[in-house]
Amino acid sequence: MEFVNYNENEKIPAAVWFRAILPIMREGYQLKICPAGRSMRPFLRGGRDEAVLSVPGSGRQLKKNDIVLYSIETGIYVLHRICRINRDGIYTMGDGNRNIEGPLQREEILAVTEYIIRKGKKISNDDPKYKFLVNLWRILRPFRPAIFRGYSVLKQIRN
Repeated sequence: MEFVNYNENEKIPAAVWFRAILPIMREGYQLKICPAGRSMRPFLRGGRDEAVLSVPGSGRQLKKNDIVLYSIETGIYVLHRICRINRDGIYTMGDGNRNIEGPLQREEILAVTEYIIRKGKKISNDDPKYKFLVNLWRILRPFRPAIFRGYSVLKQIRN
């Protein structure tokens, strides 16, 4: 058994706590996390929004636009959206990124987002407005850097 020494100034690495939580999630429990980082902007803002995750059951089909959690070789856990599934595997991309990652195999997917909580409001993956915005954002992929720059300039002007 491994013990983690808690210090107020240190965060417990995801690799440590997720090893403990995953078996509990396999029993049917959900996990609410507050993601860090910027890769899922604008739909999930790190430090503000939350994602409610569950372990995908054997009967649940993963589909395009699902937000999934997986681990990469460095031990970092990544929460990104599925952008393509084919016979090679599952390809993902952060909403704030332009690069597609993959292929991942189904067994590499640790959890799938059941819904998100954005600005305190619960948003289902099946919400028509949410699906429309996600698909529109995918079409705007080549223009994302310019959109983010323009938003940043407008924010600076407003402040």
